[in-house]
Amino acid sequence: MPFPPCVEQRRIVEELQPQLDYVDTVETSTSLNLRRASRLRQAILKRAFEGKLVPQDPNDEPASALLERIRAERAANGVSSRSGRNTVAHGVSRGKKRSIKAASPRGV
Repeated sequence: MPFPPCVEQRRIVEELQPQLDYVDTVETSTSLNLRRASRLRQAILKRAFEGKLVPQDPNDEPASALLERIRAERAANGVSSRSGRNTVAHGVSRGKKRSIKAASPRGV
């Protein structure tokens, strides 16, 4: 494979170097912004779980009462609290799950 003369190679490098520097700058900026977004997400979740994300209504029932009401409704309707599905109607089994390997006819 023929190469251009050294003078032409240097000119090509001089043309590409600013673009490569720009790519490095964008990559660094993207990395910083991804870390910032992760920290922001964690801060939002923390505030949400603390109940500080939106104004709270003092007339709302406590979470423990809401959870107990949901459990009672599920029990009355025959819905499993674990899967959220009706265990009788869907025939959900609590047995071992088969692996993909065991379910495959070729053992792949």
